[in-house]
Amino acid sequence: MLRSILVETGDNPYAASAMATAQWLAKAFRARLYALTCLDSRSVESEHIRRMLEQHTEARQERLEAECRQAGIECIPQMEVGDPRAAVAHLSRKADLTILGSAAEGDDSAGVFSATGSSLARELVRHAMVVRETPPTFKHIVVGYAGQENSCNALQLAAHIAEKAKGTVHVLSSSADLAKANALLDVAVAYLEVYKVKAVPHYTTQEAGDALFQLVNEVGADLVAIGALRRSRVTMMAFGDTASRVLDGSPASVLIGR
Repeated sequence: MLRSILVETGDNPYAASAMATAQWLAKAFRARLYALTCLDSRSVESEHIRRMLEQHTEARQERLEAECRQAGIECIPQMEVGDPRAAVAHLSRKADLTILGSAAEGDDSAGVFSATGSSLARELVRHAMVVRETPPTFKHIVVGYAGQENSCNALQLAAHIAEKAKGTVHVLSSSADLAKANALLDVAVAYLEVYKVKAVPHYTTQEAGDALFQLVNEVGADLVAIGALRRSRVTMMAFGDTASRVLDGSPASVLIGR
């Protein structure tokens, strides 16, 4: 399922959380891990500063490579100089999953670490995970399920991860049509049973974003999985603009199925 994972590295707590998550997933799925450090071209105009940053990055990459080797993970460090967003977007096309660290909007404790990862995730064309400051354990995963292809992909990713983590998947369907919602939930639960993953269906007539946040708090989930299309804004079919709201504001990490 996951054969290659791209993670953006850095010296802040969100990057550290993203790396810890990427290493766990790479080990669980025996996936190749690409660890990208991108030096912003605007910050390396001075040749002296550039050499210092390159030396610092190389030392960190060597430590990471040794750490991964000891854990049995194939790690390929990469360093780019240029536009970080463009570098991640380009390399993510070759990875099954891209992992970014980012604070949620309104997280006052984040300080200078803004929600840039969430913003960048909008531009990616393949699966992405935006990780908050604490790495997810995947013991309780909430999936917003609408039945279309992208939310099916989100459900599939959640199933694979929950299977490895021995976690529970809570599937939420938001609709005014009870029969339709129950039919969707029946399909999702049957699918999860194939993976021997514990599935808990949830139905609501609430606005989907409110319902997802409420469910995350109720079950103590540390990952929300949603399906999204690549457009000018991240959207989720049948959940309207909910995906954008979840991506920006969820206190839990967010998995985006493309």
